[in-house]
Amino acid sequence: MILRILALSALTALPVAALPVASMAQQAAIQPQTVISAVTGDWNNDGGMDRAVLVDNGDDGADLLIYLSDGDNNMKLASSAKSFVWNGAVWGTLPQLQLSSSGGLQVHAENTGSGRDHWDQVYNLSLRDGKMVVAGLTETTNDTLDPNGSHKCDINFLSGKGTSDGKAVSLSGPAPDVASWTQDSVPDACQF
Repeated sequence: MILRILALSALTALPVAALPVASMAQQAAIQPQTVISAVTGDWNNDGGMDRAVLVDNGDDGADLLIYLSDGDNNMKLASSAKSFVWNGAVWGTLPQLQLSSSGGLQVHAENTGSGRDHWDQVYNLSLRDGKMVVAGLTETTNDTLDPNGSHKCDINFLSGKGTSDGKAVSLSGPAPDVASWTQDSVPDACQF
């Protein structure tokens, strides 16, 4: 599998659908100054390069765009989500895309750069039945002034099982579709 992290300057020609997903047929150009992070992998296992891009939406959120190839490196927008994660304005608050050790797509959001309450979220995304879904979420929080103010949540949406502060939790329903996820979709078990 070919995996590369892209230089931001290579993104200027990428088409982006007008969000929300219902408008995916309407194409516009990504403005390079709005790109926060980009990563390339092969998430549909067709031998071609797929690409994910996080774009600053100017409203304290980062929009997620996922392009899948057809095996000949022709990319098409497969999924998009407005305000998938929170986007701050300084280092320690900027989200980023990354690859897991197995080449899977991860979205990392954090607030470790300002204020008393620090938090870190890692979303694992997976292609299931032709749709990109949120397969898992790991969240840690830390109150920098309270020694007992740390929490951790780890949810596997595919199995519906996880832990919250070391206690078992379960969720019902299928793994959420990336297109329907927003920064407000974090389950109650991970709300501290």
